[in-house]
Amino acid sequence: MRFTPSSLRNRLVLGAVALGLTFAVLFGAIATWRVHHAEEQAVRAALQTRLELARDEVSPVGSLTHSVSSPKIDLIQVIGPDGRTRSSSDPLARIGPLADVSSVRKAPRGVENRVALQSPDIDLAVLAVPLTLTSSGDSPAGTGALVVAVDAEGFNATTSDLLGLLIAGLVAVVVAITGLSWILTGRALRNVTQLTERAEAVRPKDLAAGLAVPRGDAELARLVEALNRMLARLHQSHATELAFAADAGHRLRTPVATLRAEAELALRESDPVEMTAALERVVHDADQLTSIVDRMLARSRARDHDPEPVLAALSGATPHWKRQAELGGLTLAVHTDDRITPRVVCADLREIIEPIVDNAVRHTPAGGVVTVDARLEPADHDTIHVSVSNTGPPVEPEIAPYVFDAWVSSRDASVAGGLGLWLAREAARDHGGDVTLLAGDGTVTTFRIALPLTNAIG
Repeated sequence: MRFTPSSLRNRLVLGAVALGLTFAVLFGAIATWRVHHAEEQAVRAALQTRLELARDEVSPVGSLTHSVSSPKIDLIQVIGPDGRTRSSSDPLARIGPLADVSSVRKAPRGVENRVALQSPDIDLAVLAVPLTLTSSGDSPAGTGALVVAVDAEGFNATTSDLLGLLIAGLVAVVVAITGLSWILTGRALRNVTQLTERAEAVRPKDLAAGLAVPRGDAELARLVEALNRMLARLHQSHATELAFAADAGHRLRTPVATLRAEAELALRESDPVEMTAALERVVHDADQLTSIVDRMLARSRARDHDPEPVLAALSGATPHWKRQAELGGLTLAVHTDDRITPRVVCADLREIIEPIVDNAVRHTPAGGVVTVDARLEPADHDTIHVSVSNTGPPVEPEIAPYVFDAWVSSRDASVAGGLGLWLAREAARDHGGDVTLLAGDGTVTTFRIALPLTNAIG
């Protein structure tokens, strides 16, 4: 199970501590190596100095002069070719050979090692180099060894002290990093906390005002500006929903009242046949009212729909339109311009055309023809033009100027009509287009839809 701090501040502090520990470990390892290396260099330099001084104090037979009492050469030992000690300074008088002569002979530059003595209790750094000796007593002539030593305890103590200071310093650095990161992250996130509190206090009526943009914090300012743009979109959507609710309540009041009146009249009918007919009208008008509400909802959500290819929209709706026409004994034909390819895309075309086609089918006598014709005009490649025509009586002249107004219908007043054309035109205008009624010859009624394409054809 992984442990991950839930607080951003804790994660930042934990990251800073991890970084500090990593630095401490790496720096400590390098510093420790450097301290030990410096110790070895100091010991080696001290041994070389004592070796140079000791050479002048050793006779050809391996004996020492009386001047070896100097502190710099008080630890000297001469080992004969046979491996026995020929002479040594007083501190090493009772100590056996400190080096192996055979190993020294093989190393012209000498052999270094560390020796821990029990009596006296001392740690020595030893350097043994080859030394040519004459015979002395029963010790033969040959290559022996000159051994010099220094007390390593002082170097070891100094190294330990330095390492202790280094560890204490690194621990202090990690603690300081932890404390500073906690303080700095707290100050840096204070604005975030304040922003959270202000965001929690935002009410629907405050959406337009947004949040105050903090100064001195560029990243947080960008976040607040993005949040304000989101709040502005939410405000616009909220206002749209409120306007839709108010508009729907206003516009549906009349058809709902009409529907209620028809239901009350049906309740007063005593003749079963008349009552059945009245109830059928109520059901029919309720269905029409449901369709109108659905179209109003579709219009309010139109901005949430992704654009759709024109050919796909028409081909998807054509079977439904044809079944609707066949039920009324009509012929319906759909024509598209050859220049309309699958790449020609438009928003909400089907939602805008359907109420106009429905209007054409309902106003065409049996045996008539309804035609849907979509094309791209040569002079306007950025707009799709769709004409919906139907045969039969034209729109009455006194109604034509008001045909796109709500609750205007050429039929008897009821909830069954009066909103379809208004909804179609309003939806088209929401997208920057329009729906118009073209003047005809008295035998054909034509509505023209113009909608901008989301991908202009060059």
